[in-house]
Amino acid sequence: MQGLDDQEFEVILVNDGTQDNSFDKIKDFIQDHRNVVRIDQENQGLSGARNTGMKYATGQYVLFVDSDDLIVEGCLSKLLPIAIETSADLVVSDFLKLSDDGILSYRPDLSRELDYKTKKGSELFLEDLDPSQNYVWRTLYRREFLEQNNLKFIHGICYEDMPFTPRCYLMANKCVRAYCDLYLYRMGHSSITSTMNTKKAFDLNKVVESLWQLKDMDGLSSAERQRLKDNLFSTFSFELWCISHNKSVLDHRREIVKDLQKRVPDLWFSNGMKQIIVSLMFRLIPNTYLKLRAL
Repeated sequence: MQGLDDQEFEVILVNDGTQDNSFDKIKDFIQDHRNVVRIDQENQGLSGARNTGMKYATGQYVLFVDSDDLIVEGCLSKLLPIAIETSADLVVSDFLKLSDDGILSYRPDLSRELDYKTKKGSELFLEDLDPSQNYVWRTLYRREFLEQNNLKFIHGICYEDMPFTPRCYLMANKCVRAYCDLYLYRMGHSSITSTMNTKKAFDLNKVVESLWQLKDMDGLSSAERQRLKDNLFSTFSFELWCISHNKSVLDHRREIVKDLQKRVPDLWFSNGMKQIIVSLMFRLIPNTYLKLRAL
């Protein structure tokens, strides 16, 4: 499906405490392919599973694939030669969000020539990163780049893509922005982001804390620092909306707010009147502000 021989790539399957019979269904596939590695562990969540996959990876590049999504046919055989030739830290591609029927009917244009552009990580961050699309599965990561910079997912949290992706962009040197569809995201399945609960709200606090700390990274330009804060404001606003509009979280609103204020006591946004007003109200009257948002 990818135009690659088994010896050219490896598939690492992390069994993250799976209780169903999904691995029984692919037993023959695992036995027939020497490049498939199965790793069993107690449930650690998606971030833990991805960290485990990175730990055991031996290839030059790493791609994260969720269990219910697909890689576009033939895409890797086009992307990998460019990645290897340029020694890119990151190769960022496009993706499609499709229903089950859309995936079944999707046919890639295999004859299309790959269009791409080389960029610095800072350029990629400023020009291409949408804060609502911090998806890790659209990117090929040079494994040595991840290891040398100790880039891992925050253990045990949801929304682990949010702090990981911008950190990678800002630490990367040479990158490739490839204008082709690499990944098919299956819409309609149960996902971490489809529902909100108290645990996820506290996880978002950790995400905001991590991104707020990132703005103090050495070597950031003023433009990068401002874009980082603007992107973080989008994440912060998303969290406020979730807290104020989700009944399962309302009873724990005060605890969540107190935790965030403890983690990021100097949280403040000032790029425009909206950011200033939201920052001021969250700092002075957070619970009243959330009640007003709920209305």
